[in-house]
Amino acid sequence: MSGKTRSIIFTSVLLLVIDPVYAEVYKWVDEDGNVVYGDKPVSKDKADKVEIKKTPKQDASIKERQKKQQKLLDVLQDERDEKIAAEEEEQKRIAEQEQECARVRKELNEMKQASFLYEETDDPNNPKIISDEEREAEQERYENFLDENC
Repeated sequence: MSGKTRSIIFTSVLLLVIDPVYAEVYKWVDEDGNVVYGDKPVSKDKADKVEIKKTPKQDASIKERQKKQQKLLDVLQDERDEKIAAEEEEQKRIAEQEQECARVRKELNEMKQASFLYEETDDPNNPKIISDEEREAEQERYENFLDENC
């Protein structure tokens, strides 16, 4: 790379770095009454130079405090998400339990209204008729389930 090429690259980089630092901003009102900002004024008498304040540098303690705050916010958001997930899971469990209770109530009602209860056997044409004692025990089991869970 020749000295002239290096000089051109150095000058270009220098202008790119220096130009934004010394850029001026102007403010004026156009014919339609709109406030306009630009780096070149329409005319010197119609535009006001705007002073741009530099952003103060933050010291390490402020950055550290912001990191801690963000970490706390992240932890709180995670807890909130976990709580929402737990509530959704609980609602799902409740809905499933309500369905099971409805099924057991229906079966108990059918059991009470049926003349005979049958139990399936290996022979589909010859089911076993449940005795009155077995029927009462089954009804009691269904009622206990309803009392405990519904």
